[in-house]
Amino acid sequence: MPTSKEYRHRAKECLRLANETKEIFARMALLELVAEFRAMAQQLELRERRNTKQRFSAAAVRIRP
Repeated sequence: MPTSKEYRHRAKECLRLANETKEIFARMALLELVAEFRAMAQQLELRERRNTKQRFSAAAVRIRP
């Protein structure tokens, strides 16, 4: 599964291609991909933050006397 960094890189590449093309339908499709890749990256980042937060919470519970 790609990482959020990889998704952001793909979004950046699609945006570059969208800016270079003169074909309107290709540009629209690429911009849709940009939005989807950014959304996937954001979802992964949120999931990673939640998992990290849960791990720290579980560790804190175990540390208490």
